[in-house]
Amino acid sequence: MPDSTRKKVNISTTLILFIVLMAMVIVFSVLSSDFYSFYNIKSMLTNIAFSGIVASTLTLLLITGGLDFSFGGNIALTGCLVAFLYDRQLGIPVVVIVLIGLCLGAVIGLFNGYIITRLDLNPIVTTIGTMAITRGLGYVLTKGRSILILEDVVGFIGRGEIAKIPVPLILFIIVVVVLTFTLGRSKFGRKIFCIGANQEAAKVSGIKVNRVKFLLYLFSGIAGAVSGLILTGQTAVGMPQHATGVELDVITAVLLGGTALLGGKGSILGTLAGVLILGVLYNGFTMIGFRYVHIKVFQGIILIVVVALYELREKKKY
Repeated sequence: MPDSTRKKVNISTTLILFIVLMAMVIVFSVLSSDFYSFYNIKSMLTNIAFSGIVASTLTLLLITGGLDFSFGGNIALTGCLVAFLYDRQLGIPVVVIVLIGLCLGAVIGLFNGYIITRLDLNPIVTTIGTMAITRGLGYVLTKGRSILILEDVVGFIGRGEIAKIPVPLILFIIVVVVLTFTLGRSKFGRKIFCIGANQEAAKVSGIKVNRVKFLLYLFSGIAGAVSGLILTGQTAVGMPQHATGVELDVITAVLLGGTALLGGKGSILGTLAGVLILGVLYNGFTMIGFRYVHIKVFQGIILIVVVALYELREKKKY
């Protein structure tokens, strides 16, 4: 398919998603007068920011044919480490503690990248193993308890506002803008699509495939740490149970946004639409009285339907 045709398909798919999003907003606004209140909208957007940041970086990985399931454990361990260091009162400035948390995410990303690109191990198995390791380390570090962290810097990251705009939302917007530019306007973005379309052809054309993938896993690890700081700031605790099950939310949002399972196709705007649709669904269903377990069932149905539609579309090409 020519590049111009592919761009038209992506734009139309993303446009449809945003139309669906607007329709959902209208329906839930009719069903609940509290849904469209300023407080609820701001709260909803703030709550989806931490998963949206991870979903955006995961989109790049999926386009190359990679995958990362470790971000849930990364989020939890980052929060646990930051809260642990703060609770110990070691005299370390909070800004330095935050930087240590970001470095932890980078180390997790580097570990995944090295194992997958250098040792050529399966990314699904590798990152699930990393997820287990990081979440387990969170339990070891905190001894299974929640550690309170009432501190201004971390609190600002999770609950602060700039010009009445929540800081988590600002961070999410920055990530979306930067990654949208990266995919659409940079040589690095073109390399990502080339690798996803045909990895062997990308190698022949001179693209250093392993280096690109390694960097993407590094970015994914840092994004997980940023999300961990946001969630820790929002809840004012570091706990190993944080972000349990977030993998399903993120994967569903990315696939719903049109990113291909086998790589080669995807967009940050599509992922943004997917994240917003899931956020509106959760919030809207909650406002009209649905229980959390019912919402999770509906999410599972959405994921299966999205994957089924993708498989049908791929079969029609052959």
